[in-house]
Amino acid sequence: MNMEKSKDLWNITNRPSTKTKLEILRKCFDIWLTIWNKQDWISNEWYVMDLFAGRGVYTDNNMLSGSPLIFLETILEESGKLEEKNRKIKLFFVEKNKTNCKSLRRHIDEFMKSNGHLENTVEIEYFNEDCNKVIEEIISMTKNTNKHPLFVLIDPTGLQIKKATIEMIVKLRNPKDIVLNYILEGVRRTSGILKKGHRGETLSIKELKTLETLKDFIGEDINLINASDRKILEDYVSTLFTLQGMKVIGYDMKYPDRNDILYYLLFASRKRSITNIVKDIYDD
Repeated sequence: MNMEKSKDLWNITNRPSTKTKLEILRKCFDIWLTIWNKQDWISNEWYVMDLFAGRGVYTDNNMLSGSPLIFLETILEESGKLEEKNRKIKLFFVEKNKTNCKSLRRHIDEFMKSNGHLENTVEIEYFNEDCNKVIEEIISMTKNTNKHPLFVLIDPTGLQIKKATIEMIVKLRNPKDIVLNYILEGVRRTSGILKKGHRGETLSIKELKTLETLKDFIGEDINLINASDRKILEDYVSTLFTLQGMKVIGYDMKYPDRNDILYYLLFASRKRSITNIVKDIYDD
């Protein structure tokens, strides 16, 4: 990625969809903290996984917090109540890009220095690696029981998350809430290449690699040839979440300049009561 594109990725001045996504994330995580802190039967050790943590901040005329800082800021707001019950939240921040990971650590270090008492409540682990390669290591650092709540954010810029990675998380016994950015534009583009090959046209090496990425993302058992965008999404949600007992709702994030959907922000939980609360957030 060249520098101009890199700058565009983190400058969201003209990207209302990203701002909306961050606002939704903050509200969802605040609810997660509030609800779980009222439960006395659970363990005091909770987990947060951010598998595409980025560099920690965006620019929007001024600096704007990305997901890792949103998690920490929300925990800070509730820190008094969390400390009263001796809660400990372990956060796992994964960022593949080396430069972004350095930036992430720098911004979080600054935040933690300014809020030193948070060290009583949070423990942070960084992974400068592809989340698909380190997910097993991360899981090994958690306790897989129904008393250790888990919040997962999966927010790639394309189809970089493998279905097998999400399946590992879904199968955990932990009570879990998952926010997943399903990049419709990426599915459309790559399934177009699949249809090209299905017609018998020659595919380049790059296109063949792209198809491998699509297969890793969508899985082997979903028909992409004649299905609509909605049908592909429904089949994906069914095989990944619904058949595993999870309830799912989605937010249609539209392009800022045309009446079309850029991506679906999916929220999955085993509790219908939780998805109903998030639905209210989506409907605001």
